[in-house]
Amino acid sequence: MAKLNHITKLTASLLRNSAGSTATEFALTFPIYLATILFLVEVGRIAFTQGVIIHAAQEAGRYALVHYDATETEVQALAQANLLGLDPDNLTAIIVTAPTDPTDQTKLVSVEVQYRYTPILPLGALLPGDGLSGISLRGISRGFITEEIPGC
Repeated sequence: MAKLNHITKLTASLLRNSAGSTATEFALTFPIYLATILFLVEVGRIAFTQGVIIHAAQEAGRYALVHYDATETEVQALAQANLLGLDPDNLTAIIVTAPTDPTDQTKLVSVEVQYRYTPILPLGALLPGDGLSGISLRGISRGFITEEIPGC
């Protein structure tokens, strides 16, 4: 009986003693806060990358519309030059289509920039596919222009 009474007193003493509870709470919640901050940084990087890709496609599309006789190579070079802050090795494609309708001299310009985003965090299990190739992002810009027909 004395042993049981000693265990009861020891348990009651441990429950009243709050020394170290702050450190324990910090140790339990810190990984959650850290993961949340890292996740927000990763989402911010994805949003920045998507914005830069869309900007590059829009600038290249504008250039192609203003310069009616611009070549596909010129438009692609301009799109690549506008990929500020991004790794050019992850650029997968810059597709420029500008078919001209010979009957009314109109041109529909489309510029598509495709980029493979590689996350900082090991998100392989959360990504679609094998998770090793990153996330495929793309930006598209389309515009319509007519050439002035001489003599009209």
